[in-house]
Amino acid sequence: MKSIYIPFLILLIAVLGCHEVMEYQSNDQSCLTFIRSSDFQVERCMEGLPQGRTLLSCGSLDLILLTADGTLYRIDSEEMTVDTSYTIGGSSGTGYGDAAIVNNGNLYVLGPGSQVIEVDLSTNSVEDQFSPGSRPGAICASSILGRIYFTDTEEDCIGEIWTSNNHTGFTTNTMHPLADIMIHRTSGRHIVAVCSDDLGSIYGIWLDISETARLLEVSTGSPCSRVIPMNADSVYMICCPEWASANGYVYFIQGYVDPELTAQVYVEGHPIDMCFNANSGYLGNLYIMSRTDSGNTVITVFGFPFSHMEPEVVSVISIDGFPRDIIAPTNGEYLIVLTSD
Repeated sequence: MKSIYIPFLILLIAVLGCHEVMEYQSNDQSCLTFIRSSDFQVERCMEGLPQGRTLLSCGSLDLILLTADGTLYRIDSEEMTVDTSYTIGGSSGTGYGDAAIVNNGNLYVLGPGSQVIEVDLSTNSVEDQFSPGSRPGAICASSILGRIYFTDTEEDCIGEIWTSNNHTGFTTNTMHPLADIMIHRTSGRHIVAVCSDDLGSIYGIWLDISETARLLEVSTGSPCSRVIPMNADSVYMICCPEWASANGYVYFIQGYVDPELTAQVYVEGHPIDMCFNANSGYLGNLYIMSRTDSGNTVITVFGFPFSHMEPEVVSVISIDGFPRDIIAPTNGEYLIVLTSD
């Protein structure tokens, strides 16, 4: 396996203080910041949204915001108004977790404890609540099949949910604690799960061959927080926050079965989330959301002038507020960042 190490692409800022994850009360106010992908300038902000935790795109203009107390907001991003809001679960005080929209248009949300909540977005109503495992920690949805894949942070396993009846399909155990999971966007056959162990272990499942998680020979070198796929080239990206250091990095891998190429790129702050949009930039833009040691947000924008394994920094954007989520809707016109005070 060949390996490329890309040195610091931006000036790293030395910051004094603690590198622990900061805990915040759930009575915060949230803000949506709209950043133009054409020049990476902030165009507008929508403030005063209570306790926002998870942000999703639902069509060209509609956004879905999930809050810590189990409220779902549907937002018209052009008018900057809330179209409707309704409760999908009881208040937990700890916030609702990961979410995904499946191929029938319904929304699946990780609720408190072991609950997964299915929401029919066409009727704005809760369709089902069920427990696929002891403590689901992250989910991803297949765009091809009616399937959801999840990690279980208590059982250290990867599982499958059939969305036709919300029954659990296969489960496969891992040796290391799982942090996040993704599925190949176009084929829907390759699953990658990343771990929070010190080595940054990575598991892969090729559904055409087996439903058993296989520990890949490549690892990131430190605990992972997030993994997402590129649209092409069998490339996927992993966030490594490096809380004990001044800054973290993003790890690029090419190859789902036998990884052939890797690249490591440092960013300012501690990367905790990211999104990719193929409709912005030359070969798409990758947006990395990091938390600074002061508790604010910094976005590093990577472009790809040559290939998806040769990222170059296009812009670095600083935003006030604690980072919560980041999305880049399909048309690629805007990057939208969710922060809280």
